[in-house]
Amino acid sequence: MGLGDWISRRFATKGKNPPFKEDEPMGFGEGIIRRLHLIGQSSAYRYEKHIGDNRKYMNIYLADPIIRTLIDLPCLYAVKDGYDIVTDDEDLRNKIQKLFVDINIDMTIYGWLRNARIFGSGYLEWTGDNLILRSSQNMFVQRNEHGQLMYYYQDIGIDSENIRFEADEIIELQNNPFDDYAYGLSDVHTVMYLVDLKDYALRDIGIALNKHAVSRFDISCGLPDMPYGPDKINEIVSAFNSLQPGEDIIHGNDVQIKELEGANRAFEYGKYTEDIMDKIHIALKVPKTMWNNPEQARPIFEPYVKYLQKAVESAINSQLMPQLGDDIRFVFRQLNVEDAFTKAKTDMIYLSEGVLASSEVRAERGLDPKGTVDLQPTTPNVNVSGGKNEDKKEESQRTENRGEGTTKKGDVRKTARRAYEPKKKGNQPAANATGDRK
Repeated sequence: MGLGDWISRRFATKGKNPPFKEDEPMGFGEGIIRRLHLIGQSSAYRYEKHIGDNRKYMNIYLADPIIRTLIDLPCLYAVKDGYDIVTDDEDLRNKIQKLFVDINIDMTIYGWLRNARIFGSGYLEWTGDNLILRSSQNMFVQRNEHGQLMYYYQDIGIDSENIRFEADEIIELQNNPFDDYAYGLSDVHTVMYLVDLKDYALRDIGIALNKHAVSRFDISCGLPDMPYGPDKINEIVSAFNSLQPGEDIIHGNDVQIKELEGANRAFEYGKYTEDIMDKIHIALKVPKTMWNNPEQARPIFEPYVKYLQKAVESAINSQLMPQLGDDIRFVFRQLNVEDAFTKAKTDMIYLSEGVLASSEVRAERGLDPKGTVDLQPTTPNVNVSGGKNEDKKEESQRTENRGEGTTKKGDVRKTARRAYEPKKKGNQPAANATGDRK
């Protein structure tokens, strides 16, 4: 099937379910997803619920500049070096490349991947001649009890107006698929409690630095073998915030209270906040050293970006490309996160370990893989020693007076003069005939 066969074909239905055939185009076995089997008996069941709270994830992403940056950066790196369409059909490749340029596929993939990181799953609607980013907040999945996708369900409030998409119409990207759920996991969800702790700490630092603040409390919650979760921490913070002046504090042995004052408290919370920030950076796969020492961040950041690229490639190659033609793949180009110096060090390691041959390294640099260089003639009396206003004739005379010698094996050694005999090929050197090195 070629690209032209899909132009302007649409299947989405409004208010009714699209046709569905079990075990087509592939079988899903006899295994059962228990929760789908149980809730499938309800007449009100139309789709599987999301994992977590997408509204909270969106609010955190929009309100916290640090979280937004740490979500966006790997997505930007994933798409920044471009892609290739791999197929033997040159005409089909050109058609797809033109289509992708026309629909701005780079930014489309960036938004798709960003949504997957924020909400757990990202969705693109394939119309036959365009890819449209659809909201992850009201897009749901309906599967049968064996796990086969029946349709995608876009809930806009009224069932008669809700849209059902067939599997071929939606290109789905799951971020970190989990168990047998229909959705991926949100990266924002993993740092929600850290964001709360950071915000509490920053708020308390501001109170401690306020000239009207006399004293505040540093509270440690939980026991070593029974740490407190975010809900319990929020409960304790709320209880302390509701205390009236002079009111006694009553608590169990799982709560430790320390009274702090002014700058001392700000200093301690500064270290505390820095520790929280480190954890947030690591949880979102962008170490803090990414900003001042990228080499230290690469062991975490680079593999994660490559993982995101593989996820995107797999989704496109399994869901979209088969609709465009046979034996065709979407492939990201090699990720470039290093500077020239780092690249040189990497090449040295690869050479010493035998991963790359010297000819391969030269080829990457645009040099002759064989490493041969043709020597070129110089003009008479050229100052090859490089000194300005030096005696050029003396240098030429020394070259001419060098006699031929033999090595231990009896081989005749060529004179330096013969090494400079004219050659037919190669670049012409920029000889400094005057010695002027301005």
